[in-house]
Amino acid sequence: MRVLLVVYLILVGAVFAASAQDAPELVLLNTRLETRPDGFGGEARVVTGEIFNHGETAYRNVTIAVEAFNADEELIGEGFGYLVDACGSALLEYDLPPGRTQTFEAPYEIFAAGEAARVETTADAEAAAPASASLAESPLARQIAAGEVVMLEWLDEETLIFGLGCDGAVFTELDWRQYYAPDHALKDIEHPDAHRVTPLMIERSAAAMVTQSGDLNPELYFGSQMTFSPTARRIVYQNDLHSIYSAEPDGTYKRLIHKYLHRHSLRGFLWARDPGAFLAYYYGVYGDPVHYFAAHVDGAMITGLIDSLPPSQTVPGPSPDGVAAVVGRSDGDVSGYFWQTTYGGSKLLFEAELPGNNYPAPIVTLREIYLIRPIEGVPTLQCFSRGTRELSTIGALPLRLTRRSRAWSWLSPKGGALALTANGVDGGLWWVDIGGGCG
Repeated sequence: MRVLLVVYLILVGAVFAASAQDAPELVLLNTRLETRPDGFGGEARVVTGEIFNHGETAYRNVTIAVEAFNADEELIGEGFGYLVDACGSALLEYDLPPGRTQTFEAPYEIFAAGEAARVETTADAEAAAPASASLAESPLARQIAAGEVVMLEWLDEETLIFGLGCDGAVFTELDWRQYYAPDHALKDIEHPDAHRVTPLMIERSAAAMVTQSGDLNPELYFGSQMTFSPTARRIVYQNDLHSIYSAEPDGTYKRLIHKYLHRHSLRGFLWARDPGAFLAYYYGVYGDPVHYFAAHVDGAMITGLIDSLPPSQTVPGPSPDGVAAVVGRSDGDVSGYFWQTTYGGSKLLFEAELPGNNYPAPIVTLREIYLIRPIEGVPTLQCFSRGTRELSTIGALPLRLTRRSRAWSWLSPKGGALALTANGVDGGLWWVDIGGGCG
């Protein structure tokens, strides 16, 4: 059975009115008209919004058709769209489960003269059984929020902030919330450092400068992955050639950290416990080897250059001082986790089936190494004692990752809890109590 969901956007000056008809189990929310750069110097029209499945069955093959009419009810424009993730990528093989809300985008064109007086959006969907079971509950993990959670910072042992949006987006483009554990309280916030990112600060940092010409291109800032260190004063970011720089919070006193990185795709920064030490890691798509290096925000390299270190199959986890990393790779017939030192030496910690580069990096403390990997297909949290060199299993986690989704984890300041996040259609934030460590 297919259902039709019809929404009319009535254009009266700058005011849009929307109403849904004929499909009470599918509800359109926050529907609006937008214009965006089209890559050819012009603007593209798009209808955006969310579809909420209020029914008891899943819907597959969800498509969105757009028709624009003039004041005489003549068709003057058409378009077509899909459900999308936070990065705007179409979800072509996704079943919208009961109780779930998902974003959609539908570009459309005006092909005849005149102004649109009404834009009609129709969603066509096929009822189906849920594609898979809901995420399994875990006694370890308490879900705090749903959505694509791609950044997180601990403020103290009981308070954290997290950003929802597209993986790879600069932090000022994310929607930020704060969670306070004792009250289980969530609230919308602006990131504490967002006010520091001004046009003058971006210009001073050269994060938006075209290297070859010296011209300013404001769009370059959005690919800079500019990040304020949680443990030191300076910021880190990449320029248009992917060279890594640090600067003062106002963008002044730039220092080049690593260049010749144009062949690599920056995926993020991991901060070591020592103030200002970080690990930058790079890969293209799922299954690619992960390249990395460690440095300090004052401009000093901690490891060798990126091509001097053997790549990892997994995202590396920096040691507390940043001078080593826990990596996952194969050495001959042995596959497992290795202790990779600053100058290229490595030592096997334990053999293991390795996850892909979409799993969280190991978290390394002075006494333990926490890692998340699939065991018989189930994402599982384990703890390796650096003293006894014993590996123990803590328990299963409610992750469901695909080749297009990723997960991250962050240890609280005192080490009593782990924040677990994921993006994609099964994304969210979970609080994991690990007060006992490996014990």
